[in-house]
Amino acid sequence: MALAACGGGTPAAPDAPSTSLGGDRFVELQTPPNVDASKRYPLVVILHGYGATGILQQLFLGMRDTAEQHDAFVLAPDGMVDSTGKHFWNADPACCDFDKSGVDDVAYLGGLIDQVMAQWPIDPKRVIVIGHSNGGFMAYRLACARADVVTSIGVLAGAAPSTPSSCTPSQPVALLHMHGTADETIAYGGGPVAPNVTAPGAIASVAQWAGYLGCTGARADGATLDLVGELPGAETTTSSTGGCPAGGAADLWTIAGGVHEPTFSPNFQPALWTWLDAHARP
Repeated sequence: MALAACGGGTPAAPDAPSTSLGGDRFVELQTPPNVDASKRYPLVVILHGYGATGILQQLFLGMRDTAEQHDAFVLAPDGMVDSTGKHFWNADPACCDFDKSGVDDVAYLGGLIDQVMAQWPIDPKRVIVIGHSNGGFMAYRLACARADVVTSIGVLAGAAPSTPSSCTPSQPVALLHMHGTADETIAYGGGPVAPNVTAPGAIASVAQWAGYLGCTGARADGATLDLVGELPGAETTTSSTGGCPAGGAADLWTIAGGVHEPTFSPNFQPALWTWLDAHARP
């Protein structure tokens, strides 16, 4: 916000970058410490689940301090509020514009990204969208519509578009889909979410994305990870699709016994960031 000069102080330049974005749908841009205009920084957009908020989603994912920890710009916006008083994203017919408001969240979120990239030293190879549940659906939709700027998405307990033909990404976008096998809200194996609308499951979502990318190989298992504190041992199996184009990926982390809102261990956030770091756009 602009502050009037007083006591002989020097006012900010009219074209100084702003951290207050979104207009009526306000969101505060979180910035890394000591921004250097000669450097380029990642931009991370965190999208909440149905009924949550941006700040709650950051806390749930252990990403409240991402700007400081990873020298990144961070946006954690809130969706519109529906007739039941819950925040939502209009991401897909399956989830979660249940009032049929038709709000254009692609335009809103894409506009935020465009504004930040125009005003701040953002690395165009590292524009990352992370979403949980409804936010995961929205991350997929944003990657479909704005692959010109979105370079990778991390989806927890979401799903790919319920109408596959509606997605036509203009460039490869790297996908990491994370899902618990005991999720009773957005089922790991897929199923109805809204009346007469079926969301694809985790494996089908990853396969769908691999199809958009034109990946030519099969999905193969990799390392196992211990990411969820409430589950014993290394409960998460990683897998990657082979033959994907440069800048593209279709990876799946299956959390055996994981529920819709797992209690992550301190291992989760570093593991997620390691994957994101490895999947910058070429």
